[in-house]
Amino acid sequence: MQRFFNLIACVLQAMVMSAGAHAMASSLVLPTSAQLAGHWQLHQQDQVCALDLLEPANALGGDVACVTQWLGDKPLSWSPTPDGIWLMNAEGTGITHLNRQKEGEYKGRTPSGTEVVLQRAP
Repeated sequence: MQRFFNLIACVLQAMVMSAGAHAMASSLVLPTSAQLAGHWQLHQQDQVCALDLLEPANALGGDVACVTQWLGDKPLSWSPTPDGIWLMNAEGTGITHLNRQKEGEYKGRTPSGTEVVLQRAP
């Protein structure tokens, strides 16, 4: 009888864990490039750089030179992730990952550890 209860306990635990994993996975939805494309501002303390996320080819526009000073490498493309946005260099290597904080706001760090915030432009 004890084996039966142990078996039931294991089955219930597996079901709960599976349901939790499914709920977590379904909460991370990959946004499309079209949803994120547009005018943004990258903030570092009280400084601001205009940055455009362009849908075709996931290219970057705006004041890329300004952003390059902070990131130490020139971002030329971007890619949406379920939990944020990657900014990438000419080779396609990730320079920084900006983590989604809320709708229209993402935070990341420069190589020196300074926080940067990407916000959709008003």
